[in-house]
Amino acid sequence: MNKFILTTMLAAMTAAIPAVAQPSGDRGTQGSSRLDYLAGYLNLTDTQKSQAQTIFTAASTATATAQGQLDSARTALRDAWKANRADTELDRLGAALGVIEGQIAAINAKAQAKFYALLTAEQKTKYDQIGNRGGAGGAGGPGRRGFGRGQ
Repeated sequence: MNKFILTTMLAAMTAAIPAVAQPSGDRGTQGSSRLDYLAGYLNLTDTQKSQAQTIFTAASTATATAQGQLDSARTALRDAWKANRADTELDRLGAALGVIEGQIAAINAKAQAKFYALLTAEQKTKYDQIGNRGGAGGAGGPGRRGFGRGQ
């Protein structure tokens, strides 16, 4: 039970990671409009915008794969507790779920780090200010969970 609570808390914390760390799950106009927002706000060069698109597309693809695994892991855990499986089985399934959530957080953090590394000092200052508006809601740039959430 404690691992289930811990896993739930990890999921909540992952959702609170600054939005910029989250690649777009939308893969359509929403992701590109968010990148367009960042490009305009930060005055990204064409090269920076192209590199950012590559970074966020790769992260989105990796996250989509992990998301499928996450959905399967959640289903397995739900089925196990409905079947009143042993605590050890629930622990194992909960831990597997946490590993996948950790992989998604790492994918998102790596994408954010790569994007941030593209920025000039002035752009980094502006970018940091975006994340401070409204707390963990983030920058409004390409992101799966929370990247621009609430905007």
